[in-house]
Amino acid sequence: MNRIAKLSVIAALSALSFGGVSYAASAAMNWPAEIDHTVRDFKGDHFTVVDVDTLKESSQTRMWIDEATPQQLSSLHAAVNANKPLAAKLKAQNVEMNNIAGAEQAADGSLTFYLR
Repeated sequence: MNRIAKLSVIAALSALSFGGVSYAASAAMNWPAEIDHTVRDFKGDHFTVVDVDTLKESSQTRMWIDEATPQQLSSLHAAVNANKPLAAKLKAQNVEMNNIAGAEQAADGSLTFYLR
């Protein structure tokens, strides 16, 4: 009976550790597809700037921002800098480019930039 209990505990702990790996992978994979292309090609004034700290820790957006890879962030920063009119508008709002932690496009075409 003791062996069965030990095996059950080991199996349960193994399942929990795999669940954590799966959770982290899915959060990183939720980075908005093609957001660097969207930002690079964006035209207009319809964007908002949001502080990441205002997002709930459990929100999907917060999770993918927290799990962003250095490559994803570098690509996003390069896209913002390549869009000179957008970069100028963000700088006019005192946005420091290195503080941009993520971006999303809404259904209406507007962008939201998340800052740290």
